[in-house]
Amino acid sequence: MKLPWLTLPAVLVLAGCQSAPATTPAQQPAAGPVTLTFANADPAATWKPVIDHCQKQLPGLTVKQLNIPYPQLTSTITQRLTQGNAELDVFTVVPAWIRDYANRGFLADLSELKPQAIANAVSPDMVTANEIDGKLLGISPWTTSQFLYYNADVLRKAGIEPPSADPARRWTWQQLRDASARLKGSVQYPLLFDQFDSYYQLQPLGVSAGGGNGLTGDKQDKPDFANPGWQKALTFYSGLFTDGLSPRGITNDKTNALFAGGKAGFIVSGPWTVSNAVKTKLAFGVAAAPVFEGGKPATSTDSWAMAVSAKSAKQAMAKRFLECANLTAAGNTASIKIAQITPTQKDAYKAFATQFEASGGAATKGLSALMETELRTTAVHRPPVTGYTVFESEAEKLFADVRNGSNPAGRAKKADETIARQFARLG
Repeated sequence: MKLPWLTLPAVLVLAGCQSAPATTPAQQPAAGPVTLTFANADPAATWKPVIDHCQKQLPGLTVKQLNIPYPQLTSTITQRLTQGNAELDVFTVVPAWIRDYANRGFLADLSELKPQAIANAVSPDMVTANEIDGKLLGISPWTTSQFLYYNADVLRKAGIEPPSADPARRWTWQQLRDASARLKGSVQYPLLFDQFDSYYQLQPLGVSAGGGNGLTGDKQDKPDFANPGWQKALTFYSGLFTDGLSPRGITNDKTNALFAGGKAGFIVSGPWTVSNAVKTKLAFGVAAAPVFEGGKPATSTDSWAMAVSAKSAKQAMAKRFLECANLTAAGNTASIKIAQITPTQKDAYKAFATQFEASGGAATKGLSALMETELRTTAVHRPPVTGYTVFESEAEKLFADVRNGSNPAGRAKKADETIARQFARLG
């Protein structure tokens, strides 16, 4: 699974931030010298600015990073906490993993921070996406969104009116398909997705088509990619490749560079595409993500959350570190200095969005308002269900097979059966 927040190019550098909450960690009583171990899947440089900032704000705090390659992150955390390791204090977690971690007793309750988190968030669901059974178990420093980017020169030469950045006038997926078909022969790749076959990228298609997130039942524990909505989305996805509008042989690490290099007419992608296009001096534009006709708009979202280990003997200071990094404008701004990903704290977000829109000149005019609209009204979170990693893995195999020619109905039925068997083993 390619995670959009792990490999982002620089977009811009924020000079500062605005107001902080009335009560900040720095104003609270010092707890004495405490060393926290913070496990994450990023290069150490990513988190260094916010660690440096919070160590200054919280006298006596030292944060030691444990940088674990992403494929080993879950297994390493699981092994250590299953053994009762009290030296692992804070770690990053994908919100969709939280139920699995909660079921294992790995996560400390952060509910005391919920009122402050809600008050400081761009959107309340950025906070509640990390809740399980009424308990706040993680706090997200970053988020993501999705847009429709287009090559302005390619569209102009083909006589195609560009899609709108006004979310009330967003294109339908069929309009995008029709426009892409008109580009065949004039551009190498009429339509790209930033992440072919990934659940992060394709969940919104199923949601917009009326198929939900691919799960059903009172506990969201029954796979359902065979429903009519998902069949509509999968049939549409399959047709893009059958008709040569999207490529079968391109890996996800190449898609953004291809668009920035002028090889594609459209790409559905996140904020990071702006910096790539600006860097190559591509004439581009940004529009609202498409919607299925008659369906509701839906866009990908989320990034890492930070959690405190229930096994940690230093939970008080760990929670203050999370508060500093996530719920204050200065801390949240420091957290994105290297990653250059959208922050969740409202004042840090405002500064980021203003400079983000300015970074593309006329091409990104109105992008700040569009991004906030999508984050507040169309963002769909991945489901925090028991066995999420199993679900996601099988879903992405389904998408890949459909892209490569498998019949959507038959392949979805097989995926549902496989996921159901694996869920049953999990109890």
